[in-house]
Amino acid sequence: MTPVSLPTLALGCLGAFLCGSIPFGLLLVKLAGKGDVRAHGSGNIGATNVSRVGGKALGIVTLLLDIAKGFLPVFLGKQLGLSESALSMLALCAVLGHVFTPWLKFQGGKGVATALGVALAFRASMVLPALGVFILLLLAFRYVSLGSVMAALVLPLVLLWKGATPLVLLLWADISLIVIFKHHENIRRLLKGTESPLWGAKKEQVHG
Repeated sequence: MTPVSLPTLALGCLGAFLCGSIPFGLLLVKLAGKGDVRAHGSGNIGATNVSRVGGKALGIVTLLLDIAKGFLPVFLGKQLGLSESALSMLALCAVLGHVFTPWLKFQGGKGVATALGVALAFRASMVLPALGVFILLLLAFRYVSLGSVMAALVLPLVLLWKGATPLVLLLWADISLIVIFKHHENIRRLLKGTESPLWGAKKEQVHG
């Protein structure tokens, strides 16, 4: 474990935030000549809405890039030997950068793919239970939003089970809460029964 000074950690967190803030969905849709992704579907810049506006291939590329921008800062920090607490701070900042990107007046995506990226770099073993919950719920109920919210809840629970420190648990709980908060409209629609499933009959509203 490499000791790190407060200014160095602050600089690393800023770098993680800026890395997470790159709005790949918006950029890719514009480069593809499809206009502003925020003007279509749910208005979200994430992979789901990009797929809706620009096609599945563009959505997959967006998903991979959003995962990568979360993975990279935590992976680099890990290579430098930072503690799990410091890595968790980098992870939180990367997700915050995606959700509150300064380039879009602090209006970003919902953080699911970026949270997946930081989790993969932090402890890849914590991703499998969360991914399993996501897939099971998606197959059972067909709602991406429900699977995403519950998968986010699983991440700190896995760390709790693995004996992570209180600070690490707190930081990952913050990541989960951010993802859940960004899904508040979807949660409202789920409760009303108007959320659109990934396949099958569509509801009145659109999930993003």
